[in-house]
Amino acid sequence: MGDGMHEGHRERLRRQFLERGDAGLFDHQLLELLLTYSIPRKDTNPLAHALLGRYGSLVNVLYADPFELMRQEGVGESTAVLLSLAGKLGLHAQYAPPEGAQVINSADAVPVCRALVGHCKSEALYLISLNHAHRVLHTDCISNGTPTETFIHTRLVVECALRHGATGVILCHNHPSGNAKASAEDVKSTTRVARALEPLGIALHDHIIIGGKHAYSMFLDTMLSGGEGEQDAAIAAERNKQDRE
Repeated sequence: MGDGMHEGHRERLRRQFLERGDAGLFDHQLLELLLTYSIPRKDTNPLAHALLGRYGSLVNVLYADPFELMRQEGVGESTAVLLSLAGKLGLHAQYAPPEGAQVINSADAVPVCRALVGHCKSEALYLISLNHAHRVLHTDCISNGTPTETFIHTRLVVECALRHGATGVILCHNHPSGNAKASAEDVKSTTRVARALEPLGIALHDHIIIGGKHAYSMFLDTMLSGGEGEQDAAIAAERNKQDRE
């Protein structure tokens, strides 16, 4: 296919995308179109098919490590950055909870926490800052760890909460193993954070752990499935906690 034919094909893909969005475009065509922005003078169709064949799906291509992508023949640094950046931007757009979302109890927090860390392959810790009406002010990534651990930087938690004027916060992190139960170190670290925030008038409402399809509330000491009935479970756990006190 000559340069003129390449350009005509790329223009048809661009026009189709502008007019209909991704409707009617196959994954290989979407990837082919994206690749034209880093490979402007070559037919990107074979590379799109090669990448999909290697990684199995468009999502896996976009979530792949850029250095891993560069092992594929035809993928240079610019192309690897473009693909990885597209994946990262998609995650941020999809998972960033809307500012102003209300989080009244632990059940409300689960979808927000799952959105922040549920996709992470290694442990990641986020802070959700809330105002007096329990509405989300901001979310901050506090740390990224390994597949088996991450660290709670108490000072950074305090700084972020103060920066956003939070009156309450929620911590959340993930366990890629799928076991959502808190470890002894999780409990110790969370206690340190709560003690650091208390003199500042900032309440640590909960620390939610996401493990696969499950979610665990450290403060309620109960599993929140993230599915139907989770709100009832949270309310029941709240009442049990109040009864014990």
